[in-house]
Amino acid sequence: MKFYKLPVIIVIMALFIACGEGEDVSEIRIPVIAVQVGTAQITRNIMVDARLEGMEEALIYAAMPGIVEEVLVREGELVQQGQQLVRLDTDQQTSAGTAAALAAVSAARANANNASDNLERLSALYEVGGVSEQQYDAAAAGAEAAAAALNQAYAGYTQVRALSDRSYIEAPFEGVVGRVWARTGNTAMGQPLVSIVNPSGVRAHVFVSEDHLYAVRAGLPAVISLSSSGGNSYPGVVTAASSVVDPVSGLVPMEIQFEDSDGILRPGMTGRVTIGLETKDALVIPEEALLRTVGGMKVALITDGIAEIRDIETGIFSEGMVEIVSGLSPGDSLIIRGQSRVADGSEVRVVSE
Repeated sequence: MKFYKLPVIIVIMALFIACGEGEDVSEIRIPVIAVQVGTAQITRNIMVDARLEGMEEALIYAAMPGIVEEVLVREGELVQQGQQLVRLDTDQQTSAGTAAALAAVSAARANANNASDNLERLSALYEVGGVSEQQYDAAAAGAEAAAAALNQAYAGYTQVRALSDRSYIEAPFEGVVGRVWARTGNTAMGQPLVSIVNPSGVRAHVFVSEDHLYAVRAGLPAVISLSSSGGNSYPGVVTAASSVVDPVSGLVPMEIQFEDSDGILRPGMTGRVTIGLETKDALVIPEEALLRTVGGMKVALITDGIAEIRDIETGIFSEGMVEIVSGLSPGDSLIIRGQSRVADGSEVRVVSE
């Protein structure tokens, strides 16, 4: 029986070899997707979170303490410049302030009269040599200082009288009432009563890393994306950029204004701002083509059906694309899918998606 097994094995091997000789060589090549390397525009962007503000936005406080007697506006109401917002009862505070101001005026007047009388007396003695020139000069300076103090006391009294007429809080400009904190019967002292916003334009104050200090400047393009508006984007422009780093935050302050002809953008909205620092023509490839290794960035190319792994130097990364500073040339055939399966010298075949 052992003599019959050998011919069977030989027949099977012959069939296997015959099948191998008939197999298409292309079937053993690694399938990949490739594109041709070319130039395109690429922009270096920075992205920051931002809260929109009105171009004119004010928190309005009482000019002097008082009791809220009447709130004359509601949130969301359009108001005109000078329109009355809140009425205050300031009688007690005004009376106390006026009394104190009058007392200051009386004291200053008495001091000024004494200084004037003293100067007149020393002036007569100085003419006959009864006092020294130094004593006379001191008296003259004292009289001048007392007169100035009297004028200051009068100014304080005038200011108090003017405040006594400020029983109404008024809108500083045309706008929309954002929030009303004032409540009838509450004391108006140290806290805002009303906020007013002019919705005709919006802006955002943002802070960027000090790494961008020498790149940021007025005039750079910007775009804000708002989740509250379905992810829509709205263009803007950098209107101001600090030339120094803020000592508190360690960041660089910037101001951006946004166009909004449709009135969609509103103060208080939050979004993601993209600022374009630099736009240039460069050799650009899809970021997905990169091979990130311990030794640095590499890519896989195709030359006559053979894969070549090549070192590259990258520049700007933006929106799924990357600038190639060195290592590639226009027209190179670059593997963008399947590159992780090939090695240097691997046989490959290009397939469509």
